[in-house]
Amino acid sequence: MLTSFSDINWKLILILLLVSCVVAFIGDVVGMRVGKKRISIFGLRPRYTSSLITVLSGLFIMLFTLAVLLTTSETVRTAIFSMKIVQRQITDLTAQLQESRSELDDLKEELEASKRELFKKQEELSEVEERLRESEERLAKAERELREARKAQSKAEKNLEALERIKKDLQEDIKVLQAESQALKQGLEELKEGKIVVFSGEVIAEKLLTSNPNGWDPSVVESELIRSAQRNIAFRAKSKPEDIKIELEENVRKSIEEYCKQNKRYILRLVALENTVRGKPILAGLVGFESKLIYKKGHTLAVEILPAGLDRDSAEMYLYGILREVNVKAKEDGVLPDPIRGTVGNLDALDFFNVLEKIENAEKTLKIVVEAAEDIYTEGPVRVKIHVLQLE
Repeated sequence: MLTSFSDINWKLILILLLVSCVVAFIGDVVGMRVGKKRISIFGLRPRYTSSLITVLSGLFIMLFTLAVLLTTSETVRTAIFSMKIVQRQITDLTAQLQESRSELDDLKEELEASKRELFKKQEELSEVEERLRESEERLAKAERELREARKAQSKAEKNLEALERIKKDLQEDIKVLQAESQALKQGLEELKEGKIVVFSGEVIAEKLLTSNPNGWDPSVVESELIRSAQRNIAFRAKSKPEDIKIELEENVRKSIEEYCKQNKRYILRLVALENTVRGKPILAGLVGFESKLIYKKGHTLAVEILPAGLDRDSAEMYLYGILREVNVKAKEDGVLPDPIRGTVGNLDALDFFNVLEKIENAEKTLKIVVEAAEDIYTEGPVRVKIHVLQLE
């Protein structure tokens, strides 16, 4: 309400009232003067002339007011000259407004439908994203499995190639073994007939070269090796040493010369290179090793605790086990094994049975101590002494 009063053009109203009063006053004065002077206009009587002037004054006031309003107010001009146009515009705008409202309602309905569709699409998008995530996980898993499968395939191909090579090598080995088997069969037949006097890889002679300031004569060393081999084989073959023929490889004499120049302890071995039957020359090669002190006399090689009350078989089994351990340990420490039997030492049979009798049916727990019976070098053999101690 206050806003409506404040919007009224009070200044214009006051001017109109003031001008109307002034014009009315002037009209009244003019009318009175015309009446007093009894002026006649258009042949009218003075009384009617006065009334005409008053009417004209009122008309002038109205025209003046209208002119002032038209001059000062855009709204009045619009109301007088453009009212119908404004009304048509209002009508058109009202229709457009109604149409816009209808369109707005339609748009609201479309918006709601779009929102529902958008929500539905969002749900579908979420489902698609979930399926996509699952598909990506399955794809990643499939890719990992594919890589693993490819690696496995590559590994399998490499293994296949390796197996092919192994197969080829085995086939070659089979051929070699078949040939060796045939040779062994022949050798076995010859052995049964008593024809083989030496086997391939067998040590037929051995010579120890100790440190000698004057050096060794290679020809003497060679002769001693050959004579030793002849005596060893002749004893086995039950023949005379001079009947045994020894042939050396080409490089044997040169190797002997080299070893004789060394002022060190060496063990030289003549080794048969093939199975040889009676009456045939024996082809031998030379193997040399630097001889070092492995165990001093009295060195403890094994210690074992045995329970009391063992029978003979159990005692023998324990004793053989201890000796096998000593054999393995000595080879690991550097003692050369026999190339045929694979052992490094021996124990006198009398000593073995004496120890066995002490172990058998012992009433107390026993401590078995195996010691080196003498200084033991690389060439061996490992001669041992066994002590049997009773434990309280």
